[in-house]
Amino acid sequence: MAEAPQETAHFLDYWRVVCSRKEIVLAVLLLVALAGVALTYMLPKVYSAATVIAVREESPDVPVFSREGSRFNPLFLRTQFEIIQSRPIVEETVRRLRLDEKLAGRDAVAGGPSALEIASRKLAGSLKVQQYRETNLIQIRILMSEPEGTAHRLAADAANEIAAVFRDERMRASRREKEEALKALYTSFLAREEKLKTADRKLEDIRQKYRLDLVGTSADGSVSLDQMSLTALESQRVQIKIELADKEARYHKIEQLSKEDLLSAAPYLVGDSALAGLVERKRAADVDLSQVRETYGPNHPDYIRRKAIVDELSVKIEDALKGLKTGIAQEYEAAKAKYDILVKELDAAKQRERTATSSEYREFNEAKQEVDHARQMRDVLETRYLQERIELDIPRTTVEIVERAVAPDIREPVSPNLLVIMILSIFLGAGMGVGLAFFIEYLDTSVKTIDEVEKLMGVPVLGVIPKGVRPLVSDDAEPGHAEAYRVLRTNMQFSRQLSGGRTITCTSASVGEGKSLTIFNLGFVSAGLGDRTLIVDSDLHRPRQHKILGISNQIGLTSVLLGDVPVEKAIQQTRVPNLFFLPSGRMSAQTHGLLDTVKMKEFIAGIRESYDLILFDAPPIIGVSDATMLCREIDGVLLVVQHRKYPRALSLRAKSMLVNSGANIVGVVLNNINISRDYSYYYYHYTSSRYYSRPLAKG
Repeated sequence: MAEAPQETAHFLDYWRVVCSRKEIVLAVLLLVALAGVALTYMLPKVYSAATVIAVREESPDVPVFSREGSRFNPLFLRTQFEIIQSRPIVEETVRRLRLDEKLAGRDAVAGGPSALEIASRKLAGSLKVQQYRETNLIQIRILMSEPEGTAHRLAADAANEIAAVFRDERMRASRREKEEALKALYTSFLAREEKLKTADRKLEDIRQKYRLDLVGTSADGSVSLDQMSLTALESQRVQIKIELADKEARYHKIEQLSKEDLLSAAPYLVGDSALAGLVERKRAADVDLSQVRETYGPNHPDYIRRKAIVDELSVKIEDALKGLKTGIAQEYEAAKAKYDILVKELDAAKQRERTATSSEYREFNEAKQEVDHARQMRDVLETRYLQERIELDIPRTTVEIVERAVAPDIREPVSPNLLVIMILSIFLGAGMGVGLAFFIEYLDTSVKTIDEVEKLMGVPVLGVIPKGVRPLVSDDAEPGHAEAYRVLRTNMQFSRQLSGGRTITCTSASVGEGKSLTIFNLGFVSAGLGDRTLIVDSDLHRPRQHKILGISNQIGLTSVLLGDVPVEKAIQQTRVPNLFFLPSGRMSAQTHGLLDTVKMKEFIAGIRESYDLILFDAPPIIGVSDATMLCREIDGVLLVVQHRKYPRALSLRAKSMLVNSGANIVGVVLNNINISRDYSYYYYHYTSSRYYSRPLAKG
């Protein structure tokens, strides 16, 4: 036998659970929302203020002796980014603003961290530094929550002061480094000055010793062209030797450098702007290639195209480096050849000079060359010292405050954000409420739906009774509620289980499930539809029918069964046409067990043919034996189950007891359904209420 297909949960099933537990959902949502509001007002108010600065590398505002081109250093801004957050900057800011008095407060205790350390930690924790991409701009942001009442102003003051401290410290460090370098340069200048004085004294001693004339004449008193040529050649040799040394150093340095080091040093060695441009383009292309690889992967067309660009730039850089090495080598060889030729000419001039002059003059010339060399070195150092000293006095704007922090309005903290917290609280409360509703629904084992009843008990549901139903005989009863009982009557008439039976009893698993009201309203609508109907209150423990009709309970079923009163006198005509009523009668110790007697069977057989429909209001099936005995003698049994009240096991137990007693269960009446919460029953209420509330057509 094929298994029945399992039904999957529908969205409306979940919606039904939420609607049925909407009080819980709303209560949890409200509690969480109120907690969010309370948390908002309890949390300290945090204020934010930001300063924007521009950071540049070290260079004078107005170049005097050289024009330095800007060079891109990817590590420079990152270094400054970390320096801004360093401990010395933070501590100096605390000292200037006296934040140790404002932020440390009661946190500073004897034997613990100092007020300066506590305030510095708090300020460092509230400091947020952000670098704007592809610019030299850095944002310094302060988030401050204390001291209360002045935190908004203190946040702006701290942001501005950190920028000022960083600027001052940068200028101070730069000047200190320059001063130390100038001291070393001046010391070298003084040493060269002393060496020049020594060489001058030596030259003067030689002149006095040999009594040489210094008016450009040789020892014999005639002008020496060879000596003038020798002097010129020697000067050229010195210059060319300096150039050769420079070119030789560059040549050997290039030979020793690796490819990466050569790329970094090439702009400074040869000043090749084209090569520098290629290097910068390749770096940018490498960065772009890395980003594309992280985003798309190595097989993406954008990645392949950018990879081709990087490879092409690499080839161009290789060719440029080869040309660079070849050019420097050729320059070195040319300078070396030029120097060798000059040395040969100088040697020849010296040979001619030696033959033309005396040994005394040669000694004087050597001393004179030493003086000239010492003076030249002294002049170079003096010039460099004066240049650096002048440039040191020229203003240098390494840090510029682009935008100063402004104190925010005290009514506009950035945290806590009431709107955000409320939105989050609502979503969290709704989620928690729905979760709690589903958890309670999971724990709730009561009867909830028609399908659940029919699947669980194997008995059809013949009627669905809404909540708030009153006896239909009352003036305040809603007309639309009667339709639920008309539907119940119709379903009973067409029920195969009843098969035209006239006697029906109504029972329930336990007390309070609405069986008495159900049996009365069913009799009321049946009488209204023309059936000669008798309601017998056979609940000899807790009779209710006489209270609904407002009739005396002195004479009734117990009186008939005890033989005190004939059945004709006990049955009373009600004010409702076609509706007759037999009360339960007076209760006494003798009345218990009367339903399980031969007289009860005779009573049922005697009145069966006198009425179209006989309705018995029986006691609950569980815990009372009378109900079991009565249900066995009746044509059909209606089991009333109150919606969402008792566990399913109780209803199953009631059904099992009825089946075991041989009772004919016609169906189940699902009672007391809250239509506003259980949308699955909305059709029953909506259709009948709309139909019976519609005004009658005129004519």
